[in-house]
Amino acid sequence: MEPRLRTLPVDDVIAEVGVASAIGIKYVASLLFTYRCTIACKHCLFNCSPGQPDVCVNLEDGIEFMRQLRATDRVIHIAGGEAMMYYPQMLAICQVAHSEGVAPHFFETNASWCADEITARERYEELQAVGIRGVLISADPYHQEFVSPARRERAYRWAVEIFGKENVAASDLSVGDLEELHTISPDSQALAEHTRRHPPRLVGRAGNVLAEYFPDRLLENLAQDPLWHGASSVEDCRSEFDPDDMWEIHVDPYGNIQTCCGIIIGNAHEKPLIEWMREGFHTQNPLVRMVYERGPYALLELAEEYGYQARDGYPQKCGFCWEVRKFLRPFFPDTFGPAEIYEASE
Repeated sequence: MEPRLRTLPVDDVIAEVGVASAIGIKYVASLLFTYRCTIACKHCLFNCSPGQPDVCVNLEDGIEFMRQLRATDRVIHIAGGEAMMYYPQMLAICQVAHSEGVAPHFFETNASWCADEITARERYEELQAVGIRGVLISADPYHQEFVSPARRERAYRWAVEIFGKENVAASDLSVGDLEELHTISPDSQALAEHTRRHPPRLVGRAGNVLAEYFPDRLLENLAQDPLWHGASSVEDCRSEFDPDDMWEIHVDPYGNIQTCCGIIIGNAHEKPLIEWMREGFHTQNPLVRMVYERGPYALLELAEEYGYQARDGYPQKCGFCWEVRKFLRPFFPDTFGPAEIYEASE
């Protein structure tokens, strides 16, 4: 990456290199549109599923949150869940945001909505007309357990046609490639092998379902496990909460601000996101400060005061944190939440 690009405004970076490359240069911030999804992937950090509450960001909040997200100078996207379940509401927010110059740059999707050629083309064109520059389309054994190869192939092909390849964050996979991915998740042995080769963060449904595929390790051996997008440390999780270093930040339908799935570090209704970032998330919540400074080891000491009995080992640092947070949530629901992430709902 050219250091020069990192210093440019995000829109200039996208104009020069496209959305897909800009993501790694400017990092991302998202409007987490809904926790509801058309599918229930085994690796989902947010525990999204069709059974989650029928809730999405409303028009007024969506526009205000988009203004706040745009102030971060990051690549802004609409995420979920599957935001396309609420396509009219999503389109309306983008339309008003575009008129104010604060439209999101891209959206994420699992492609389940791409039922036919006309729908795929028309929706991409409509979103492009209201300021969307590109799209991220998921494809892996977890998503392809539910999404047909035809829909994902169609989603990618039309995305490249409408937005241009440089604005599509997705692999160019053939129907045959996608059919092969489709066979992995239902096969427990194949899934275990894939999961061990590509370890997810063991948080949310991944922590509940996929942790069994990894051996437990002693607590002292977990400290240097990589965090989100490869960041590492000794004990602390500083890179997850430092506004300059964190890879991604989310604002959900309730205004909750999160960087690490399931740890609420502020609320965009109380004050603008950029103010939270300037003041430092860890300075405003003692629980967040504990994780910032000492990671899940600090949470473990707190949990033990409430009666938690630590296991001899855990498979991963993030998985260790997840297990301790699940225990602490009833005592600190304003920080360890929202309910959608912690309460299974398929």
